[in-house]
Amino acid sequence: MLDTGSTRQDAALELDEAEILVRLDGDCQLLADLCELSLAELPRMIQPLAEAVRIEDATAVHRAAHRMKGSLSLFGHGPHIEDCITLEEMALQHDLSRALEILSRLERHLEEFRAAATALGKEIHARANRG
Repeated sequence: MLDTGSTRQDAALELDEAEILVRLDGDCQLLADLCELSLAELPRMIQPLAEAVRIEDATAVHRAAHRMKGSLSLFGHGPHIEDCITLEEMALQHDLSRALEILSRLERHLEEFRAAATALGKEIHARANRG
């Protein structure tokens, strides 16, 4: 993992900036914008998933978990992506017996993602302001 500053030490999850930038053709500003957009969208992504789990709607769980996985996979593979995959698979099997447990774990992992994305966005902005 590329560690280009100390701001990411607070995050349990590290986002590999170099790997992400390869996907974005090296566009640092786009990465900073995507960090901000993803942070703003997280509540709008988790809400329908949580509601689908609550009402035990396997189709809606699959759809919401798949959407979240797709939106966040640009940032690499991490435990939050694994949780989305687990929820997708559970929904396909129509077995949501552990969905609340996985959702709770996903929410914790999303907090780690939120911290990492916030740190990465700040780091990119700080570098842009320095040079």
